[in-house]
Amino acid sequence: LYFDLAAQGVAVFSLDHRGQGLSPRELEDPHKGHITDFTLYSQDQLQFIAKVVKAQTNLPLDLLAHSMGGAVAVQMLTQQPTLFRRAVLTSPMIAPNAKVAFSEQDGCYLAAAFEWTCPDCYAGFVSQPYPHDQAFADNILTSSKTRYQLFRDLYQQQPQLQLGGPTWSWLAQACDVAQQMPELARQVKTPVLMLQSGAEHAVSNSAQQQFCQDLGPLCAEGKVQQFAGAKHELLFESDSHRDLALQKILAYLQASAVEQH
Repeated sequence: LYFDLAAQGVAVFSLDHRGQGLSPRELEDPHKGHITDFTLYSQDQLQFIAKVVKAQTNLPLDLLAHSMGGAVAVQMLTQQPTLFRRAVLTSPMIAPNAKVAFSEQDGCYLAAAFEWTCPDCYAGFVSQPYPHDQAFADNILTSSKTRYQLFRDLYQQQPQLQLGGPTWSWLAQACDVAQQMPELARQVKTPVLMLQSGAEHAVSNSAQQQFCQDLGPLCAEGKVQQFAGAKHELLFESDSHRDLALQKILAYLQASAVEQH
């Protein structure tokens, strides 16, 4: 993705969220996705921009965020309303898909209870370390067998990248942010392009659509742009989905550059 963006003249700055990628983990068990306060994510990113990005460029900034990063991005857009020209959210976690039995919200009700009794336990009652043996056919991330295998090979070669399921504390924090989204949408001043995966199982598509409505004219084209049949990782998908998504993103960002001039 960074290669493709750079090829189009986009300078890319990126930071691994705390507890993910090559950043330190929050718990002794490195496979647990954990956070005690969701605002830590946006604080980290804003500090990164202030101390690293701004030290290297005076160019106008655009924001590209995916999945959980989408929720972090929304917080950043409200905390620093004039920092970015435009924002692109791909498969954003406006609300997690915390489905347990009947609805996307079931897991949030459980998280509210278990956050107090076992905050650092895996959400869902069973251990969920990084799944070394998950078959391609069972994955919810991408329909590209080639990219899926590249991802698996990389994580096998660099085990420090591996991450399992979230804790009750992480889920409770994600659910709290989801409840704040209608109010946050009213505070956003930045134009936003929202891209949605049609075959989504990780986050809530209905929450994305509601957020776009709440943004009003700031939501590009007045609606979420859905990619029918695409799984969660839009920019790690098969070329038929990924190329179109990338084209939309670049056209949107280039339009903001033209408007700037």
